[in-house]
Amino acid sequence: MKQYLLLFLLIFSINCSVFSQSDVKSIVRIGNDLVKLDRYAEALEKFDEALDYLPSFAPAIDGKANLLILMEDYKKASKIIEEAIKRNSDYPQFYLTKGIINIKKNKYEDAVEDLGIALDLAQGLDDKVLESKIYANRGAAYQKLLENEAALNDYSKAIQLDGNNPNVYLYRGFLYYQNNDHPEALKDFDSVIEIDPKNPFAYYNRGMINFKQDKILEACDDFHKACELGNNNACKMVINHCITIRAQ
Repeated sequence: MKQYLLLFLLIFSINCSVFSQSDVKSIVRIGNDLVKLDRYAEALEKFDEALDYLPSFAPAIDGKANLLILMEDYKKASKIIEEAIKRNSDYPQFYLTKGIINIKKNKYEDAVEDLGIALDLAQGLDDKVLESKIYANRGAAYQKLLENEAALNDYSKAIQLDGNNPNVYLYRGFLYYQNNDHPEALKDFDSVIEIDPKNPFAYYNRGMINFKQDKILEACDDFHKACELGNNNACKMVINHCITIRAQ
């Protein structure tokens, strides 16, 4: 009888081990997919399900924290990440997420520090997408601190590592725009539109540059497109500056 019991426990242990190494990852992937679909409640259930099986599974912890950020529950997200770092201080994604939380909480200097740690830990992992995200977020923190040169450097590094993220081009383009470097800003907004043809902010910002340069027809084309895509400021520009042009 004892032999059968030991055999059962061994089989059960093996099955749990297999589940922990494969199925939990699948549950987290489903959670991440649900986040992309804005199905936050269901995604939260998936992350909690994964953590029920493996309470220390870093991707599930980080996924849940980032979901809470999207839900604007920064206090709970911060608590989860702080506890996670105490248990696993070598996981760069935790510091990336902590940096994002601090940006949301307007603690930009703390964010720069956290993201610097994330970069140090990410070195050697050969994960260019992760490094790009870290640089992009640190660039955003530097931009909030009005350290424009540092922000531009980080945005450029992020683009070098991963040139398929339209948001980084958008942020850098807007920073160029603020610095009155319109040629470079136009290049970045063009890149955004090439990657994401339905990005209303890129059309609006490009329209504003064309408008300032008295390229009214080009500007109005961009404003109309941005308005169609839901940008209210672009709609105002259409009403105030483009209706008579269209009527001619």
